[in-house]
Amino acid sequence: MKIDRIELFPVTTPRQTGIANQHVIVRLETADGAVGWGEMSDLSHVPMYQFDIPELEKMLQQMLLGKDPRNIAKLMDDFIRFFPDEGHMYSRSGLVRQGVDLALHDLVGRVDNLPVYSLLGGKLRDRTRVCYPIFRMRSVEEVEPNLQRIEDKLADGFDLIRVYVGANAEADEKFLAAFTDRFEGRVQIKSLDFSNLVKWRESSKLIERYADLCDFMLIESPVPRNDFDGLVNFRNFSRWPVSEHVLHIHHGWALLSQGCVDILNVSPYLLGGLQASLRLIALAEAAHASVLIGTTQELNLGTAAVAHLAAAARVLDFPSDSTGPHLYTKDVVKAPVQYINSHLIVPEGPGLGIEVDEDLLREMSSEAHWTFGLDLAGVLDRTAANRPSAEKK
Repeated sequence: MKIDRIELFPVTTPRQTGIANQHVIVRLETADGAVGWGEMSDLSHVPMYQFDIPELEKMLQQMLLGKDPRNIAKLMDDFIRFFPDEGHMYSRSGLVRQGVDLALHDLVGRVDNLPVYSLLGGKLRDRTRVCYPIFRMRSVEEVEPNLQRIEDKLADGFDLIRVYVGANAEADEKFLAAFTDRFEGRVQIKSLDFSNLVKWRESSKLIERYADLCDFMLIESPVPRNDFDGLVNFRNFSRWPVSEHVLHIHHGWALLSQGCVDILNVSPYLLGGLQASLRLIALAEAAHASVLIGTTQELNLGTAAVAHLAAAARVLDFPSDSTGPHLYTKDVVKAPVQYINSHLIVPEGPGLGIEVDEDLLREMSSEAHWTFGLDLAGVLDRTAANRPSAEKK
């Protein structure tokens, strides 16, 4: 079996929150017609540059045509050399590797009529608990709409959220106090996420204020990125477990060996796919650390891959974050992944277990457009340009 064709399809997908995000769908095909699908998830982040899709497609053809897709380890070893770790969030190299890694696993699984979790070593769980994101508020006018969003998602079966904080303490406090009054006993908060925007002394003070208003399981990214000393200081201060996104395997080792975190936030979109994510989970296990599976909010293909990773992960101590199919209003698949009571269900079909609607994909790709603008707060917070805090300017 040899890879005969590689195609990339850029798509633009709107979110319920009013913004649109860009993704690239990867299609691999063998000489005998077998097909596998992957996803480069959510390129709508800083740094503000996008792929040259035709040139990237040519490069992938040179690397993959004629190769055996079953030898995923060798192929991904080549990819980490040509698309090396960049050492920052939303690495474009990581996204390229993610897209190819997912497509290879999907292709081999479909050919062998096996779910991807079987290729990862088997299934330890058939579902994983996930949380719905409440994005950062920069004005108190954004509090009530987010409370209403929780009510709406609770009706859809989501009783777990994570809350982005740190931009406006008044808005955070009003939201968290109102959340407790309205939802205590009905909805839990997985984490308060500072997204590396606040220094450790400030985040330490804010956490104590927020803890008087609500209960939460853990704290995420409470210091600027790569401030290892700040993370150690915060963790020594914190009464709650501390999590940080892992950028690559050596970053994960640094976080653990220096005592920075209790939890590694492991994400295929950052690390470059499923194989790289499993290595980080093994690293956490060796260090007796915890793991949660993070997200950039993938489409259904990427979310299905997260579900298979969660199924095979030996360490998975905290709820995960992948709820993209409930954020986006349009996708390229015939039927979405399933969620039941804040749990992402592992698909059981061959490969990723998700069927792509190729006609819809080509239609969406023909209409794709990049939506980058100069609203940095909107890009960082994943919020629309017409949010109340933007309208004040």
